Amino acid sequence: MDYLDYFNDNQRPLLRPERRLLKDRSNPLNDFGDLHFLDRFRMSKENATEIIGLLQPKLSGDLVRGTPISPSLQILIILRLLACGTFHRETGDLCGVGESTVCKIVHKVCSAICELKKDFIKFPNAAEQATYKVDFYEYGNFPGVIGCIDSCHIPIKFPSTADVNVQGVCTPTMQFSNIVAHWKGSTHDSRILHNSSLYGQFETRQHSGIILGDSGYAQTHFLFTPYLHPVRPEQQRYNQAHMLTRGLIERMFGVWKNRFQCLRNTLRFEPRSPNATDSDFDGEMVEHQKHAGGDVYKKWN
Repeated sequence: MDYLDYFNDNQRPLLRPERRLLKDRSNPLNDFGDLHFLDRFRMSKENATEIIGLLQPKLSGDLVRGTPISPSLQILIILRLLACGTFHRETGDLCGVGESTVCKIVHKVCSAICELKKDFIKFPNAAEQATYKVDFYEYGNFPGVIGCIDSCHIPIKFPSTADVNVQGVCTPTMQFSNIVAHWKGSTHDSRILHNSSLYGQFETRQHSGIILGDSGYAQTHFLFTPYLHPVRPEQQRYNQAHMLTRGLIERMFGVWKNRFQCLRNTLRFEPRSPNATDSDFDGEMVEHQKHAGGDVYKKWN
């Protein structure tokens, strides 16, 4: 038999693979009640909806072949991952997407959040500094304070050399007024400050108040540290007021880690994409900033 004749006489239509359409994905805003949503995402539905409204214009659904992932679901995925510190696979299972897709979403959405940093994390202007001085004094009886400074070490599992030491300055309401989140975990707190733009601003007298730091920093005309060996009564009173006031920055980092449980444990991925200029920690600080003083504090602080 001539095989060419056989195939010529037995023509069959070509079978083209159908376009792969994925099943409808879950929508946590609709699937969970208010309390269950708060437990899983560390924020209320109203707060999550606000964040979606801010980020939606910056995101597209074109991540994978097949049914695109809506920007709102992408945002909820990253909120879940940051809030609970779960594996990518577990987060994907909750929202109905694959593990590799979650990996793409992490840096994409965090980069979009980082673009909002300048809108939400600002050092106080002259009028705000005057208000902060009053608020800090009423809280801890320490005059002239416009911020408290400290650093927080974030361990990272892979790569192990990617640990980060995050510097933050807080307001009287435990919000970030300044952050530096790109130094290695082994970097000393004092070095981070000396190489920051904030240090230059204080050195050139652009700010009228002072900031409080622990004994790991050097005493300067704008950065006040505690006495190591207080002897006189006034030194002891100074240390008491200093400790009470500066305790706000430690509490703020604690609340930040409670809100984003991924920071409380060792991170399993490097929080920076290859082309990023800001770390994902900046994004988490923006999220903290957006809802400081909200329902999460009542539940976890």
